[in-house]
Amino acid sequence: MKKNFVRLFALLMAAMLILSGCGQTAQTTDEPAAETETTEAAANPILTYAIGSDTGNTLNPLTADDRYGLMTCHLLYSPLYYIYPDGRVEYILAESFTPSEDGLQYTLKLKEGLKWSDDTPLTADDVIFTYTKNNEQSENLFVGGKPIEMEKVDDLTVIFKLPSVSASTMELLSAEISVLPKHYFEPKNSFDINMLEEKIVASGPYVLDEYKTGQYLKFSANPNYANGVAKIETVIFRITENNDTASLALQNGEVDVWVGLPDLLTPFQGNENFNIYNYSEGRVAYMRLNPASPNMQDKQYREGILYAVDRSEIMQAAYSDESFYKLSYSFLPPSNQYYSEDVQKWEQDVEKAKELTANGAKTLKLCHIAEDAVQTNQALTIQKELADIGITVELVGVNQAAYMKVAYDKTNTEYDIFLGGYVMGVDPEIFSTLFVSTKDNWIVYNNPTIDELFAKGNATLDAAEREAIYTELQKLVSEEAIFYPFGSNLRTLVTSARVEGVDAAELVPIYTFGEWAELSLK
Repeated sequence: MKKNFVRLFALLMAAMLILSGCGQTAQTTDEPAAETETTEAAANPILTYAIGSDTGNTLNPLTADDRYGLMTCHLLYSPLYYIYPDGRVEYILAESFTPSEDGLQYTLKLKEGLKWSDDTPLTADDVIFTYTKNNEQSENLFVGGKPIEMEKVDDLTVIFKLPSVSASTMELLSAEISVLPKHYFEPKNSFDINMLEEKIVASGPYVLDEYKTGQYLKFSANPNYANGVAKIETVIFRITENNDTASLALQNGEVDVWVGLPDLLTPFQGNENFNIYNYSEGRVAYMRLNPASPNMQDKQYREGILYAVDRSEIMQAAYSDESFYKLSYSFLPPSNQYYSEDVQKWEQDVEKAKELTANGAKTLKLCHIAEDAVQTNQALTIQKELADIGITVELVGVNQAAYMKVAYDKTNTEYDIFLGGYVMGVDPEIFSTLFVSTKDNWIVYNNPTIDELFAKGNATLDAAEREAIYTELQKLVSEEAIFYPFGSNLRTLVTSARVEGVDAAELVPIYTFGEWAELSLK
């Protein structure tokens, strides 16, 4: 999954940070969050989740694309339905979403009696408003270069009309498009929310009560949530950027949920006070050479850079244990049904790398997320590998907000190399937002043939035809020597033993829990 998905998605810049979780609910006494939580713990069930970076004062549900911003939106807003990684559909705001026989229309039926957190009815007008605003922002939801049209039948019914057949329609219109309140956003003329000053109108399992910059976000259960009131009354995202601090918070019982790395699990393994979950997000970690950089204009030079590095060494440095990752060679994760290794893999060849880079730049700048221990280790390994062919790499670690600003600036020429990672969707069309020039184009590289192949792959329902198209796409992307995947890693979640309902909530990409309302505390 996926922010548009997977904006994803995508994209996401998924940080495998050392967070924490366990036993009691009181925060450490030197933070304002501690006082808030301590005074309420006796009366209210509170779950504290340590997150690895600040979401920032401003939240925009249409453009949020970092992991913790997406997690916040997942708590606050509901989609029509949610598609799990195995393809199951869970209806949330929607009662049903039914295609016509020719696949050119989908009829949405909303559940009856839906309300926003301010008790305003949630209706078809909110749905049409949301998808219209998404289409004004980008062409991510377009089919064949044209937007999907919508017709309101009544307050509970909307007909989506496709300009042509689209194999990815169900996923395209699913979880990453959270329905937004028209009555709240339309008068603002903006989707930016100042979380320090504004009260958010929500439809998700929780509403935002309080945000303290650099400290925490506090949420309370939304009584109007479509799937029923959450079992845990209060959730706190505690901002814990330092790995040592987060690890100690887990061990000291100051938080309940922690996401960490394999080499830091020893204190919690075999310990009855904790539960450890390892699961796949279908995440792809990668290195991207910046096409806007003057140093990366020559394809032969780019090829030399890729021949210099070793994905196996890079992933081992990042995760320490081979059981926590799998090497991969495509922009699709190994779990995708169309994943192919019939691509240019750029296996390490130091002598060829020296030859191909002989006439190019000898100093490069690599940008990565400073608070992400995984990316830091990957960057150090790449620095060493390029030094072996006579290229000096300056490592520049920045916080996640700064990274998102520069990494996806198509005109940025300051950096030559970016590290990243994304979690997208199930259907390969969702990955078009990475490469297609008329969409988000997260990889920032334009190739008309890539645009054309993605369009063809989405325009047919024939599985064999789609497989041939996506196999060719994977080959082409690899041959461009811009995008170099490392592999796919497992995500490790540790909870205190008092956290129950994890199986019912279901572990999912990006958001950690698919249905937060199912979690409970002993």
